[in-house]
Amino acid sequence: MDVRSYLPAFLAETREHLQELGLAVVRIEADPEDHASAEQVFRVAHTLKGMSATMGFHAIATLTHAMEDVFELLRQRADGLEREAVDVLSACLDALEEAVERIAADGDEGLDPAPLVARLQQLARDRTPEQELERAGGAALPDLAGVVGGVDGRRVVHVVAELAEGAAMPGIRAYMLFEALAVHGALVGSVPAADGVEQFAGQQIEAWLTTAADDEAIQATAATVGEIATVSLRETREERAIVERAASGEAERPLAPRNGAATVRVDAERLDELLHLMGELVVHRTTVEALVSDVTVPGLTPALQRLTRSSQELQAVVTRVRMTPVESVFLRFPRLVRDLAGRLGKQVELRLEGQDTELDRTTVDALGDPLVHLVRNALDHGLESPGERVAAGKPPTGTLELSARHAGAHVIVSVRDDGRGIDVDEVAHTAFARGLIDADAAAALDAAAALELLFTPGFSTAAQTTDVSGRGIGMDAVRASVRALGGEVTLSSQPGAGTLAQVRLPLTLASVAALLVSVDGLLYAIPLERVERTLRLADQRVHSVAGAPMLTLHGEVLPLLDAATALAGEPVAADAPEHAVIVRAGDRRIALAVGRLLGQRELVTRPLPRDAGSHPAVTSGAVLPDGRIALAVDCDALRAPAAPSTLVPAAVG
Repeated sequence: MDVRSYLPAFLAETREHLQELGLAVVRIEADPEDHASAEQVFRVAHTLKGMSATMGFHAIATLTHAMEDVFELLRQRADGLEREAVDVLSACLDALEEAVERIAADGDEGLDPAPLVARLQQLARDRTPEQELERAGGAALPDLAGVVGGVDGRRVVHVVAELAEGAAMPGIRAYMLFEALAVHGALVGSVPAADGVEQFAGQQIEAWLTTAADDEAIQATAATVGEIATVSLRETREERAIVERAASGEAERPLAPRNGAATVRVDAERLDELLHLMGELVVHRTTVEALVSDVTVPGLTPALQRLTRSSQELQAVVTRVRMTPVESVFLRFPRLVRDLAGRLGKQVELRLEGQDTELDRTTVDALGDPLVHLVRNALDHGLESPGERVAAGKPPTGTLELSARHAGAHVIVSVRDDGRGIDVDEVAHTAFARGLIDADAAAALDAAAALELLFTPGFSTAAQTTDVSGRGIGMDAVRASVRALGGEVTLSSQPGAGTLAQVRLPLTLASVAALLVSVDGLLYAIPLERVERTLRLADQRVHSVAGAPMLTLHGEVLPLLDAATALAGEPVAADAPEHAVIVRAGDRRIALAVGRLLGQRELVTRPLPRDAGSHPAVTSGAVLPDGRIALAVDCDALRAPAAPSTLVPAAVG
């Protein structure tokens, strides 16, 4: 049987299993009484062993088989595993992750399991007979006590199936057999058990079925399942208790089709194509809407409204298909933090917030490496040792928080620590010593400029190069990776209180209701959810405060930004603005002076290429029905210019 076509699914599922195992090991170390995690880990390890053996990756199968023994030991102990055992298991997970990546790159495991297996065997103990049964997938045997006869003409049939010699994936065959038999009645017992099908590696499958069907029908159905050599049926009419329990709903959970939890793996390129076509459909729909506004045809407007409503619903569904929680990235960090903290001699509490925040699949896949850089920097440079923290009046255990949240059409992923913060003087000294700035610039360096220097290629304040940090490939690599995703990364720090790194990412392809405005011949789309109101500048009084224009609205003074300057990144010769758009920008309200208001549109935005401009307030754009480009405005990135605005207000008070 050629299993090469299953390789992409194997790699995807194996990565998920390894993340799950790593997280469970950390949980169990923190809480030795967490027997549910121990149980889960045992089953996942067994599944991983079976998958790798089926695919022909015997080194992985050998190592996971030995790991299974240790996880089994964990289930037997009331006090969990000692640190040595956790360290060995972590080393095994590292080796497995490297092997999986090698398989993805060139198809070769490149793994010698012998040294790790030897370490694992020192931790394991012999299995009990019950555990040997569970390794075969377990059993859900019916209660045969007190049986006297059938119920309502139904009978209990004991089905025994023998797999063909060398049958691949016996667990799948067991599941297929149970699914097929379920059309004839209720499955009230089985070997393997319902929740052990995936782990099943035996040759004989058994099922107890309450049914009114005849033997020939049952046998014919079982024969449709491939790679089954023989099927035998044994009627057990005296087993009334089984039937009664089945009729009352107290039987073992039937192996009915898993409709509620069904998932389908779809090739990523197909999802990309689907989303692209959906975007094209939105563009064509808006074109039709524009044409219909100039045509009078009976019934056309209601028909178009129905088309719009249906396409909007379809668009929402298609967009959700590509979305995936950032939890898949966050799950790699508990073990990473545990290992690094141990090597650095630091005590760290990791907090994960907003794991269910969804991002485009492509963005989530690429987010891992930048976050690893940020977390490593926080552990190495940010958080102090227990002694240093106590001397500074802090608890010995530092806090590292990894969080994600939606912000309009963007997602913000934050890495925050409560460590020492960034020392501006140290940054200035290092930058001067490396020839990045001169003595005068070093003396005048402020906090904002110091934080920006950290993104200089090759910059590092580490006194020594280690395998954790100090190689000068950190923050510049983070910025390059994030910008490649159409996003931006920022730093803020407070001496003695900690550092916050924020990665701001747009959705790869998002539909947004926007207010279209014209600014000096360019078109901009302001997300409608951020727009509070629009005003004619000729009807407002604009004040100048320290050279910067301010607009007074209902007693509140708002900064008035010239859109031509704020969005182009530098002053330009612009036409006199006619309107002000009041927008919410983070926790502020800003008045944005624009030329003309062109109305509300629904747009499909796409990230802009890096060479199209680097202004943080404009990172995506949309194609209009007439072929023109509208640049999408990121309101949270709007900020007042350092120099007085070029805006010539209509009235100055």
